[in-house]
Amino acid sequence: MPRRGVARALVASTVLSLLPAGPAAARDAPPPDPGAPARQTPGELRERVRREVSPAESRGLGPEHAEAHARTRLAIRDEADRPDEARAARLASLTQSQARANAGFRPAVYGAFTEYFASPDFGAHTALLPTGKVLLFSFEHTGTGRAFLWDPAKGTGAGSFTKVTPPTTAPFFRTGHALLPSGRLGVFGGTGSGLSLVFDPWTETWSREQETAAARRTAFTGSGTGPLWGTRPPAVERFPVLAHPVAAAGPSYAPAAGRPGDNTVLMPDGTLLTASGAYDIHDYASGLLSPAPDLRYRQLELRDTRGGWRLGPVQRLPRGHHSSALLLPDGRVVITGDELQQTAHDADLRDDMHGTIEVYEPAYLHQGPRPALDEVPAAPLAPGDRFLVRTGTPDRVRRAVLLAPHAAGAGVRGRAELRIERREGGLLTLQAPPASASAAPGHHMLFLLDAKGVPSVARWIRLT
Repeated sequence: MPRRGVARALVASTVLSLLPAGPAAARDAPPPDPGAPARQTPGELRERVRREVSPAESRGLGPEHAEAHARTRLAIRDEADRPDEARAARLASLTQSQARANAGFRPAVYGAFTEYFASPDFGAHTALLPTGKVLLFSFEHTGTGRAFLWDPAKGTGAGSFTKVTPPTTAPFFRTGHALLPSGRLGVFGGTGSGLSLVFDPWTETWSREQETAAARRTAFTGSGTGPLWGTRPPAVERFPVLAHPVAAAGPSYAPAAGRPGDNTVLMPDGTLLTASGAYDIHDYASGLLSPAPDLRYRQLELRDTRGGWRLGPVQRLPRGHHSSALLLPDGRVVITGDELQQTAHDADLRDDMHGTIEVYEPAYLHQGPRPALDEVPAAPLAPGDRFLVRTGTPDRVRRAVLLAPHAAGAGVRGRAELRIERREGGLLTLQAPPASASAAPGHHMLFLLDAKGVPSVARWIRLT
């Protein structure tokens, strides 16, 4: 293992061992991996990887990243050689260990995982759009880019997904993406590409924009926590939005800490949730593909409003490299991603459902009735504007919170508490943040919270 990987692993094991373990901290003994092929010697594996590495990827991505791609392709091909029953048995083993681990976690205290369902996409990149739909985009097994919309209002079946084909065959791999003030999603660079694409959530179509000045292995659009591969570009570019000119600044990057590949979500009540992560790239402390993943890398980390951390329930799959998590307007958290783990636990590689999604309900959804938010302004709001909202539960509302929608891969999004200036029956007078430094221009979710921090279902407002 590279020295950097060892360092990450030591930090991860130290940090996680210090967290309160909760009622289900016991580690399962690793079961045998059903259908596992004969073990390769280190020399045999190195030779296979050497033959698989693409010279073009080495030039464009750097040798370390190109080798990681080669290992991923080999692992996926090896998985395709296993019988479907072997992958189904492996998933059944994780399902059983999840049930055992979560039996002692009370939903009203720790929350609960409630759904696990198939998705047509790996979900390497995800974004919550102002329509309430979730955009998932990544790549085919062949490397071609693809994208799908998931509509949570339609449930979890195949009919809740719509394919939205991008205008180029380039793969979505390590792109940067950010929600623009218009509500559209900008997708930039990735895989040594200078592509700039924009997705319109209302027409559900893509457009191709002016390319970036330099090809980018990773486009810096937020404060992601994953490891940086290859060489950083010489400058960070700003995409031209509204009246802002294009400018450049020196690159900055904060090294990953804890478990690499994790995803942290800012919640309506001001708490934090960290999901997924790994020992090292695609390694959960029992080797590539991790047939017996260490339970610590499947366990949520929950941070309260006073800064205290504790371990929470266990997700079904280990998810690290290319994983994602985001908050829905109804307060639930969606977790997906990691193409290798999804392939390793896919009982039918021949169908069109290549990925999986898990849904976590935070504790606040198990603490009684929710406040109601029935009506918000349709017109955009300027900084400092006062505006009316209507609620059917005025006596239960204690706080109003704005939360920016999350685009996984673009870092933790902003949250702002709003002043409740007046109450008159079911009408509340709120005041928008005084400056864009508190809440950036664009679409935000507005939640009303009760005294326990239980949120309403959010409604969308737009700030100018």
